[in-house]
Amino acid sequence: MGEELLGRLYYKLEILRLLTEYESLQLEKLVTELGVSEDEVRELISDLSRNFLIKVEKGRLVWLAGDNPARIRPWGWNYVYKQLVGSTMLIAKKMEPWTAVVAEYQLRGYGRHGKKWISNLGGAWISLKMDLPDKTAQVLPVVLPVALCQLLREKWEVKAAIKWPNDIIVSGKKLAGMIVEGEVIEGKILAIVGVGMNVNNEPPLEEATSLKVLLGRLIPRNSIIAYLTGIAQKIESLAKNSKKYQALYLEMLDTLGRKVRALKADGTIVKGVASSVTETGDLIIETDAGSLKLSSNEVLKLGYEE
Repeated sequence: MGEELLGRLYYKLEILRLLTEYESLQLEKLVTELGVSEDEVRELISDLSRNFLIKVEKGRLVWLAGDNPARIRPWGWNYVYKQLVGSTMLIAKKMEPWTAVVAEYQLRGYGRHGKKWISNLGGAWISLKMDLPDKTAQVLPVVLPVALCQLLREKWEVKAAIKWPNDIIVSGKKLAGMIVEGEVIEGKILAIVGVGMNVNNEPPLEEATSLKVLLGRLIPRNSIIAYLTGIAQKIESLAKNSKKYQALYLEMLDTLGRKVRALKADGTIVKGVASSVTETGDLIIETDAGSLKLSSNEVLKLGYEE
């Protein structure tokens, strides 16, 4: 990123930081705080208004509370909100269980197998740390993508589907991704779930999309944060209906019945037809040599074949 772009990013993040401290800000105060001209302040606000629900009213800048993550306090969670981080996952790893970390911009966001996740302004970048029984933790990769698809379908009538293992896609384009990491501590699983969702941002990749692009308007992001923390809060009770969620997962899975090409972590390639998914999210592929079960930890990349 060039020096000028970095400077503009800094100013934008500083405006957002100030808006977390005050319900509204006079433009004159922004000029003083940022050390730039009023014309530059207005230009920065114009840029921000493409990704955030902010507006100028009677010379004051206002950020809609429903889009400002500093205004939400999810019940039962230690809630951490920051403008700029390396990775919400790395912060969550150092926190106590039942911590939710939300950021406006990640410099080092990552997905499965360390793949870079571009986390620009206007998206929802969230990590949730939980301590769970082993059986509950095992169904996280199935329950969470189903729940997110349900939200998108019911609240915004977005025809979301799942690409194995847990990418959320719309018309073949990626809308959201998830990563689940964990370790065993004293008989329980410390699970950290990262969710990256393109909401009001402009995804820089052609194969991605956002809610703003799909709906043609900006969406208050706090409803998404509240929904995800609410689902995670009751994950133990939801896990008792694991067969129901597996059936829903299979129904929503775009991958089933398609010819796939799986690149494994050891460099080998598996080709075949995706036939099913186990209760814990492993993919069953029918190959020329017979059925093969692959976990998401084994597969670096899954592609579709014509």
